[in-house]
Amino acid sequence: MIAAISLSTNIPAGSTNITVTSGPNGTQKHSKPLTSTLKWLAKSGKLDEALRLIESSPSRLTFTELDVEAYSLLLHTCISRKSLEHGRRLYLQLLLSKDRGNNHSLLHNPTLKSKLITLYSVCGRMDEARSVFEDGLEDEQVPESVWVAMAIGYLRNGYLVEALLVYCDMLIRFVQPGNFAFSMALKACAELPELRVGRAVHAQIVNQLKSLIKW
Repeated sequence: MIAAISLSTNIPAGSTNITVTSGPNGTQKHSKPLTSTLKWLAKSGKLDEALRLIESSPSRLTFTELDVEAYSLLLHTCISRKSLEHGRRLYLQLLLSKDRGNNHSLLHNPTLKSKLITLYSVCGRMDEARSVFEDGLEDEQVPESVWVAMAIGYLRNGYLVEALLVYCDMLIRFVQPGNFAFSMALKACAELPELRVGRAVHAQIVNQLKSLIKW
């Protein structure tokens, strides 16, 4: 039971009182305090306590927007602390949710996917970042934010050509680039240096601006 977990005594009173109710189909679902506790732990940097809470009963997470917010905050803390171990444990929980056949697996959430890629890239683990990026790449419409996270990860670690290849692959798949994508591509071109590709990116920016301006 979650109540048996020893959490920090600094947790606000009442936050650890996790109530579990039975749904109409007999399955259990968590009440709001579980997510509230996870969010508080994430903001407080208490990653160990948060992960013990998640790992003790992952079936109680219903993969709602509240869960997305809690996981997002936890991953943000992992990124700021470059905590690869905690990030891997969070990723494992996301994989387990997918293996349980949950149609609303958090792995499909672009915000969480982008943050996982960012975490692995800031820790220098581009092989793991690429694995997260490629999961579902052929089966779903991957938003621009995920492409940008992967490209910036390569750029951050000095893989300039790979960053541009991700950008080009994004264009091939008809994903509309935004400001972050343009900025990343121009930075990679400047550092290579690659004038021809840089001019092509500049032309794309001009064309996109023209389409937004009413002449």
